[in-house]
Amino acid sequence: MKVNKLLVLVLGLVFILAACGSNNETEANEGEGIETIRFVDTGAEGMEELSREFGPFKDALAEATGKEIEFFSISNRTAATTAMEFGQVDLVLTGPGEYVTMKSAIDVKGVVGITRPGYRSVIAVPADSDIQSMEDLKGKTIAMKDVGSTSGHVAPAGMLIDAGIDPNNDVETLMLGETFVEAFKAGETDAVAFSLSRYNELVEEWGEDNVRVLAESEDLPNDLFVASEDLSEEQVEELRQQMMDNQGKLLESMLVTGEHDHYTESEFVTVDDKQYDDLRKIYEELGIEVE
Repeated sequence: MKVNKLLVLVLGLVFILAACGSNNETEANEGEGIETIRFVDTGAEGMEELSREFGPFKDALAEATGKEIEFFSISNRTAATTAMEFGQVDLVLTGPGEYVTMKSAIDVKGVVGITRPGYRSVIAVPADSDIQSMEDLKGKTIAMKDVGSTSGHVAPAGMLIDAGIDPNNDVETLMLGETFVEAFKAGETDAVAFSLSRYNELVEEWGEDNVRVLAESEDLPNDLFVASEDLSEEQVEELRQQMMDNQGKLLESMLVTGEHDHYTESEFVTVDDKQYDDLRKIYEELGIEVE
């Protein structure tokens, strides 16, 4: 019996020492910072699209931070929030609208914002349309992109509200994903809502005689990189400083693929959460609860 009690005591001490060693090792690792950054863009659906659009950026970010960068695949723009919530992603590039919903669900930390000169929403109609004012949209159909898209949903909904139009009842909004512009061109909707840059692209390919602007929003808030709530303030600050110090190379790498021309005149700036309050109010008007 005495031998058994002694054995139990010894094994107990070994277990305690091992646990302490494990805790010390964990604290040491936290002090050293993260070795791998798992990255995703809310606008890139699937690994193939992410790799094609952000391959050069991945390499530039690895060089700027001295860390390994891994891509994380998502199936849609809202999946990034779930991935962050379950500790699968460390860094997300997102638009203002998605940021508002993400911030309401989990305590993401703003790393850096990306300015987008001329980033506005436009509601357009066919050039020969009888629709001459926002009020004329009542009872009409509007092609939009995705729920949560800043320029293709949230901001245009705010424009309708400002014009005294209830987006949920006075008009029929059709969320058509990447086909929304083609649906408008085919005459399947009365109007279309998108970014000013997307409107300019449509004018180039379709001709300025075929489409006209009905209304244009004010400048929209910046896109931004956000970090997981699992990262410490020190880790986020280190990442922020590294990105700010290397913003020239990082922004250049995002333009190489030709998929992000909207960042041509951009720069990294400090994130100001208050800039997104107007979008939060629009969500409230739409009946979508965000904090």
